[in-house]
Amino acid sequence: MTPQKNHQEARRFIKFSGVGVINTLIDFGLMNLFSGVFRWPLIISQALSFLIAVANSYILNRRWVYSDLHTSASGTQFSKFLLINLAGLGIRSVSINPLEHWFYLLLPGCGLAEASALRPLLSRNLALALIIPVTLLLNFLANRYWTFKAEPAAALPSAGRKG
Repeated sequence: MTPQKNHQEARRFIKFSGVGVINTLIDFGLMNLFSGVFRWPLIISQALSFLIAVANSYILNRRWVYSDLHTSASGTQFSKFLLINLAGLGIRSVSINPLEHWFYLLLPGCGLAEASALRPLLSRNLALALIIPVTLLLNFLANRYWTFKAEPAAALPSAGRKG
């Protein structure tokens, strides 16, 4: 890869990360709105907030992060994007409990009192902090090289059109 391409991919990754922050805020905010204010069941609140955040993420990624690429039809792209995000959610869901348990056991050896109220809070947040960079990188790579993979303009139904 040329230095210019490396710079372009680094900028794309920074934009992708920014979109991730925005959508994390949307996900948490809407989940808390639906469950806390509207008193909807948590299972419905978190599912709806996740779907809204994924839809917003797709729009921002298509129009801002990958706007310079000739890409496939938006319906096909969104299906790929949703599949990748669901896989990331699956990785997160499978790995968070074992990591949380590992941190919970590790923390007393780091000087945190056995009965401390901070121990469960710290172990949960450390586990999530460890998982987020892994899923971020996997999501970026999968979306860059599968969902938003550049295609020759002649292969697209409306060659040269973006969006």
